[in-house]
Amino acid sequence: MKQFSQPRKSAKGFTLAELLVAMAVTLILVMLTLSITGTAMDSWRAARQEIRAAGQAKIMLNAIGRDLESLVSRLGNNRNQWLVATTNDANLGPQSAPSPNASRLVFFTSAADRYDGNAGSGTRLGGDNTANPNADLGGDVSAVSYALDYVDPVWGSQSQVFSTFVLYRNLMEPNITYQSQVLGSENLVQAFDANAGPNDLNDLICENVYEFTATFVINYRTIDGQVRTVRMPVMSTPGGERVLRSFAITGSGLEPNQRTGSEFAAGRIASVELSITVLSDEGIAVMKRTPFQSPAARNQFLEKHSFRYTRSVIIPQN
Repeated sequence: MKQFSQPRKSAKGFTLAELLVAMAVTLILVMLTLSITGTAMDSWRAARQEIRAAGQAKIMLNAIGRDLESLVSRLGNNRNQWLVATTNDANLGPQSAPSPNASRLVFFTSAADRYDGNAGSGTRLGGDNTANPNADLGGDVSAVSYALDYVDPVWGSQSQVFSTFVLYRNLMEPNITYQSQVLGSENLVQAFDANAGPNDLNDLICENVYEFTATFVINYRTIDGQVRTVRMPVMSTPGGERVLRSFAITGSGLEPNQRTGSEFAAGRIASVELSITVLSDEGIAVMKRTPFQSPAARNQFLEKHSFRYTRSVIIPQN
C-alpha cells in the first residue's frame, strides 16, 4: 500500500520590504519620542531658570524694600547726607557685555536684623557670662549699602572663569554708625567706605543681577503753587532731562545731580521704583564666552536668558 505524504511547507519569514517598513516606523517613533522629550526638557529648564531668577529677585527686592521702608532722614539747616544714589561708570561686567546700569544706594535705616537679629534684647552676656559679640549695644540707626559688582563671589577678585554679577548688602551696626561719625557726614559714601571696609562673602545677597536701577518718584511744588510728580531714574546712560547720575537727600533738601538750588529741593520722595534684570546661569556662561557682534544680538540674548522684575517702595514721610 502506497502512502502519500503532504509536502512540507517552508517556514515563512519577513521580506526585506517588510523589514524596511518596520525599521522606518520604529525610527519615526523614536524621533517623535526624542522630540517630545527634548521639548519637555527645554520647558523644564526654562521654568527652572525662571523660578531661580524669581527667587533671586524676591530676596533682593524684599531686602531693599524693608530697609527703604525704614529710611531715616532729618531735615534741618545742614549739609548732612541721609541717602545717596550713584551709578557705576566703570563698564561693570565682561568686556563684551557690561551691565547697562549698576546703581548703588547708601542710606540710613532702622534695620530689623541689626546686631544679627538681637535688636532690643539688651543681653550683653552669653550663657557662659562671656561678652556677647552680637549684643544690642544701643541705638537703632544703621547705615547700609547696596552695591552691584562683577567679581568672584567667594574670593572677591576679578576672574574670567568664576566672576559673576553679585549684589552686596553691607549693613553697618548702629554703634559703628555713631562712633565712626558716619551719621552726620556730609559725604556719606566716602564715610561709609572708610569705616565699613570692602564687601565680602558675608555681605552677598544674591547673584546674577545684571542690572540694577533706582528711580525716585518726587512730589514737589512749582513756583505757581501747583503740586506735581516727577520720576527721576539714576542711570549711567543718558536718556533725557530727568535721568540722573546721582541723587541725594540732605539736611537741607533733595539734590539731584548735586544741585543744591534745584526746583525739587523742597520736594518729598513719594516712592522708589526698583528695577533689576536677573540672568540665568546659562546666560552668564554664554555671555563670558561669546562676544556680542551687535546691539541686536545682545538684545536677542537678553530676551532669551534674562528676567526683569520691579517693585515700588513707599517712603515714610518725616
